[in-house]
Amino acid sequence: MRYLIDDNMTPMTEGQFNDCLSKVSEQRRQKVLKYKFQAGREQSLRAYMLLQRLIKEEYGITEPPVFRELENGKPVIIGHEDIHFNMSHCKYAVACAVSNEPVGIDVERIQEKVNDDLAKYVLSDDELKDITPLKFTRLWTMKEAVVKLTGRGITGKEQLRPLLSDFHKGNSPWQIITKEFPEKKYVVSICSNAK
Repeated sequence: MRYLIDDNMTPMTEGQFNDCLSKVSEQRRQKVLKYKFQAGREQSLRAYMLLQRLIKEEYGITEPPVFRELENGKPVIIGHEDIHFNMSHCKYAVACAVSNEPVGIDVERIQEKVNDDLAKYVLSDDELKDITPLKFTRLWTMKEAVVKLTGRGITGKEQLRPLLSDFHKGNSPWQIITKEFPEKKYVVSICSNAK
């Protein structure tokens, strides 16, 4: 497994944006341009560009990847279905992981305040103890990375608890790497199958 994180989120000039947009697949161009705001467009484009870089460096693939979705909604690269990948982006960073095994990655910005309703919805009672914005973001990205690896969505505690039971205490079928950058206001977690 290999992953990249890019937190150079300096806004692109119009020329830079158009140049980058010209180097991606038509499918991705359409997805990028669906974002209402320029910041979202750039984040989506940057994440895809990390994927392009990784598959070129790791697998020698130079053509822009085109995706199709599996039944669970998880995308695969057409013609390279054996390459597993996942992308994520937020206001402060973009991230991408590739592997020969299923992989999930999530990057999220650290909010100034924990949304109590959301925390109660996705965290266990133990996880809610002494919750801080950094702790919440760490747990959120870990759970998101797991559900992105498995192709399941966060749909409520009933589905999350069996899937993520005590995973943060080391009782997990997955290997989760979490990188915290509180000074840059984001956290990223990468999940792969434990060996």
